Amino acid sequence: MNFFRLGLRMLRRERRQKGLSASGEWRVLLLALVIGVGSVSTTGFLGDRLKRAMNEQGSSFLGADLLVTSPRRIETWPRHALRRSSALDFTSMVSRGDAFQLAAVRAVDANYPLRGSVRIGERAFASGAARPALPPKGAVFVDQALLPLLDAKVGDRVRIGEAEFRIAGVVVDAPGQLGGVFGLAPRVFLRGDELAQTRIVQPGSRVTYVYQFAGEPAALEAFGSALKPRLDSTQRLVGSREGVETLRGAFANADRYIQLTALISLLLSVAAIAIAARRHALRHYDEAALLRCLGATTRQLRVLYATQLLALGLLGSVLGVAIGALMQQALAGMLLPDAITRLPTLGWAPVGAAIASGLLALAGASLPALVRLIRVPPLRVLRRDLPPLPPSAWISAATSAAALLLLIAWYAGDARLVGIFVAALVALAGLLALLARLALLAGRGVQRLAQGPLRFGLAQLLRHRFDSSLQLGAFTLALFLVALLALVRGDLVAGWRAQLPPQAPNYFLVNIPPHEQEAVASYLAAHGLEASTIYPMVRGRLVTKNGTPIAETLPPEARDSNTLRRELNLTWTATLPANNVVLDGRWHGERRGAEISVESGMAERLQLVLGDALGFQIGDQTLAARITSIRSVKWDSMQPNFFVIFASGQLDAFPASSIASVYVPPAAKKALPGFIKSFPGVTVLALDKLIADIEAVFAQIIGAIQLLLGFLLAAGMAVVVATLLASLDARQQEAVLLRTLGAERAYLAKALWSEFIVLGVLAGLLASACAEAAMAVIGDRLFELPLRLHPWLWLVLPAAGALLVGASGWLTTRPITRVPPMQSIRELA
Repeated sequence: MNFFRLGLRMLRRERRQKGLSASGEWRVLLLALVIGVGSVSTTGFLGDRLKRAMNEQGSSFLGADLLVTSPRRIETWPRHALRRSSALDFTSMVSRGDAFQLAAVRAVDANYPLRGSVRIGERAFASGAARPALPPKGAVFVDQALLPLLDAKVGDRVRIGEAEFRIAGVVVDAPGQLGGVFGLAPRVFLRGDELAQTRIVQPGSRVTYVYQFAGEPAALEAFGSALKPRLDSTQRLVGSREGVETLRGAFANADRYIQLTALISLLLSVAAIAIAARRHALRHYDEAALLRCLGATTRQLRVLYATQLLALGLLGSVLGVAIGALMQQALAGMLLPDAITRLPTLGWAPVGAAIASGLLALAGASLPALVRLIRVPPLRVLRRDLPPLPPSAWISAATSAAALLLLIAWYAGDARLVGIFVAALVALAGLLALLARLALLAGRGVQRLAQGPLRFGLAQLLRHRFDSSLQLGAFTLALFLVALLALVRGDLVAGWRAQLPPQAPNYFLVNIPPHEQEAVASYLAAHGLEASTIYPMVRGRLVTKNGTPIAETLPPEARDSNTLRRELNLTWTATLPANNVVLDGRWHGERRGAEISVESGMAERLQLVLGDALGFQIGDQTLAARITSIRSVKWDSMQPNFFVIFASGQLDAFPASSIASVYVPPAAKKALPGFIKSFPGVTVLALDKLIADIEAVFAQIIGAIQLLLGFLLAAGMAVVVATLLASLDARQQEAVLLRTLGAERAYLAKALWSEFIVLGVLAGLLASACAEAAMAVIGDRLFELPLRLHPWLWLVLPAAGALLVGASGWLTTRPITRVPPMQSIRELA
């Protein structure tokens, strides 16, 4: 006999069975497998695309995928197949009649920018529209802040060097503005082929060559690797991720959340598979014993039942991969709607990892039940006892489970996340078993007070204490994991929205002279505007650490840090800024010694610790100060932030300007031209477009996270249904006995409802406690979220548990109360 074909034939026969005796657990097993594989494949497919989403957003802010700046022309480049744009930056006086203003001129070519867009308006502070950055011949595009300073409008002519140009439009927004927030002059876009007419750029002129590149990720990486060794300390290579610093934390947390969702969905699926596989084995012990009586060997039974599991595994894995591919396409469309057509095609690595995860999950969860099934003795047809499970079954299951976790950790790229979560889950399972027993014991007193069907339902729970504890633990685990992900999602969304409150500052005021600070504050107050704290700034370069050139104290790979290649904006204050938190050391406060506070990321990159003495070159002088605190900085707060903050009194002798941020509502923007005229030396930098872009990205990430919750809810439902099916046979036997003894169908239905609702409420209460405790740990360790309590959870989760478990239990066991006792007896026989 061909047991391979027999296994497939028996599987098809089970699919066609109807009635209470139908084996529905394989459907739950298949559903759980589809959910687990689908979540893993979605995460795998989306991983590269989420990274690309971050790069695409950074590219749109930067204007290119890769940017190279140099004080001199670069003649030779590594071989590449990238698109390229060249521009030249310099400062020059722009005049109209008797009005003069220093401006930052950028001479561009027809390709600029390679990513993102330049918005050109017809008047100052208008919304504008996306247009090519290359002006018409004989014309320029000017910054909106320049028009009031020159008392000009679109169509007027201005002089740059020895040439005159017509103002053809107003630059409302352009890529690359974040590269130099401090010290920006109003920007002017000039045609590169008309630069020579100005006769400004001469040998020895102070200019910056800007080269932009765009292309495929592999080509960009190869080009950057080949170019980096050729650059000297005056030249800079900037990647797209440096253009999206504000979004880095949001994308990182979204990536962790997606990984955590996939992991929880897979683990819930494994639990559902294990429960369904156990019931599948229980329902087939008699069948296997009969086959043994007919001469089947252990090897033949192994082939028969392994064929069934393998067929289910391959079918579930293929369906899961297909669903994952569709899901990731929807998620990619949410995260990156404008660039989805440029994303790379789906690779085979996620497909292989997802299928391997599904088969390993199926093997690890079902092997113990399968080993006992194929070893059932022929005497099972006469006796109901079973042989003990051999150690080899548990060893095989543990090996498969370990391989599954290693595969997930390798593919997720975060073994720490997987390890912490699995260890916590194992500890939680033991705790839940204890809490479930205690909860059932506490229910004994309630049972004495109850009457009618409720009393009978509670008696059923207490009578089958072991099975009830397992069911309560499974329901609690499912509700807890779903609630945990919902809490993480809610707190993440709240944190992201808090980053951009309705009145987030949308303008920076840069280069405020000390003698104009009070006048600036008075002008803003007169127009109903209020600036943030005004911070003084001195520009200086970090040169030494403990008396040694700082580059010599670092390993070769860290010496190319951008922090060492440019001047830093140094400030001083006695008050810790609102979006800063001291992580180590003590804030200097009112002390006036040679003390500084350093941002934690800078300290990590440059290997700085408390007590290190740093030397800064400010003009022709060197100033040293010792690190007395290290702090975290919320760079996405839209407030002035600094890498280094000095104690008061150290920088007083150096020339300084100041910076502040301010929220200007749309109705108050008419005050800006007057402000620019009154304070021509203050640069007004608009952030409206940046804030709009960030809000759009947050909305896309939130939508993607909500879509991912569908996997988790489906996995939780699979666990609930599998657990209910596991007790269906025992409930059916009890129902037959009670119906035979005269119990009415309505009475049994009410008793079942009571039993399931009580289980759901208890599971909800236990899950609420576990979710609050786990959220306090995971939120702090993985997502850097502040501690929050969720009182509503203690009401919502028990109610949801009662509804979910009650409705699922009733739908699963409803045939028990409707089928006549004689028919049930025949089916059980």
